[in-house]
Amino acid sequence: MNRDYSRFDSLTSILAGTVTLAGIVIFVQAPVLAKTPQEIAELANSVSVQINGQSPNRNLVKSGSGFIISKQGTTYTVLTANHVVENTEPTYTIRTSTGKDYQVTSFVRLQKINNDPDLAVVTFNSTDSYPVVTLGDSQQAGAGTPMFVFGYPDRLGNKSGTKRNYEFVPGYVTSRLSAHRRGYTLRYIAVTIKGMSGGPIFDGEGRVIGVHGEGELDFVTNDQSFEGPLTKTGFNSAVPINTFIAKLSEAGLNRSALLINSSPTANAPLKLNNPPDAKTYYVRGLTRFDNGDASGAVADFSKAIQTQSDYVEAYFYRGLAYFDLREIPRSIADYSKAIALNAGYVDAYYNRGLVLSAMGDKPGAIADYTQVIRQDRNFAAAYNNRGVALSDLGDQKGAIDDFNQALQINPGRANTYFNRGLALFRINNDRSALADYTQAIQLNPSYAKAYANRGITLVRMGDRPGAIADLQQAARLFRAQGMSADAQKALDLIGQLQK
Repeated sequence: MNRDYSRFDSLTSILAGTVTLAGIVIFVQAPVLAKTPQEIAELANSVSVQINGQSPNRNLVKSGSGFIISKQGTTYTVLTANHVVENTEPTYTIRTSTGKDYQVTSFVRLQKINNDPDLAVVTFNSTDSYPVVTLGDSQQAGAGTPMFVFGYPDRLGNKSGTKRNYEFVPGYVTSRLSAHRRGYTLRYIAVTIKGMSGGPIFDGEGRVIGVHGEGELDFVTNDQSFEGPLTKTGFNSAVPINTFIAKLSEAGLNRSALLINSSPTANAPLKLNNPPDAKTYYVRGLTRFDNGDASGAVADFSKAIQTQSDYVEAYFYRGLAYFDLREIPRSIADYSKAIALNAGYVDAYYNRGLVLSAMGDKPGAIADYTQVIRQDRNFAAAYNNRGVALSDLGDQKGAIDDFNQALQINPGRANTYFNRGLALFRINNDRSALADYTQAIQLNPSYAKAYANRGITLVRMGDRPGAIADLQQAARLFRAQGMSADAQKALDLIGQLQK
């Protein structure tokens, strides 16, 4: 669901800012399980850890999660996502459930090339006693299977680094992919936040069936070839635990060092083929939407609403499906209904703001983003998107203030540097604009629009050779990314400069 609202029309034009789409659902209570959710939460807390990286370069400071899979003497082995510990510059520490911090003593990064599973194991030493997880059989987790995500969000309630609190989130498996980049083939719906990457996915019996690591918004920052906005709908991906078990020798582990229980689960998935109630229609709607069947998803969400008229999450997701089908008035109506049922539904305000912005109603979008920020002052994307709308309406000072706030919360977002650069360009602060476009390119070397905008800024600063070099790089990247029209426009600009 990429949306591109950019312009690239002439030498004096500039590419517009980019927004980020998002939406997260809050779930109804999960079904009765072999263990209660409270029991699984207690277990998860005891075996899970924070992973914290410190570096002089604040863009490389990492916060993630992991879980203890093995103990040999005083050495503990933790499984996590590779992107949590992929940078070699930071110094990493482990914080356990007891609040103690330990230096990471070794790394085995199982992701050697981009398409390898996004997994890594790290070790720490302690004379204290910590339990280890039991690994399950991820193959048993089909669509409709209840599951739980555990991890340590970054900047939830203004708490970051070692001060993070854990989150324990219920959800359902929505699909299984035969293959996907970096091994993310287990798909599910759950509320996750940056910092939970590397955390465990539990089945209803308290066994780990996957390693959480890819939210549809979060992974944009992990994929430097991608620049544009991507919808975070609440759908997430994990690397199945069976994928890790198949790589034990690469991790330097023996199967005998792990607790593995692959016996059949006592918790059957929901009966999606013949839904008996509103919840099952709702979950089947989620699975259909996750598999690209927006029309089928609308039908199921409508059934859930017919059965339970105040099903706020069904309205939210039907609004998202309607937006995917380009039925904009219905999308807005459903988001508005979700807000009417739950005035604190931050993500419904946020997504309605996106739809209003797409329709050209910038003031309406600003009002919704402002409502989001009132309820969640750490929602970086809301500041970013409000800044884009303010900039388009001519309020560059207000826009720059919002981009500054977004970067204070999340300093690693290339598109926010790009957007601030555009606002600075619009007030003729070319040197600062140039610096922001350069920072965007450093964070994302494939950012074609940043090269184009930097080239146009260099034209105005009188650096014609530098402008031509940037526009040539922009044209190459546009062409490689399938944006042939923008590539041609960049080449046309080069032709004007070379006359």
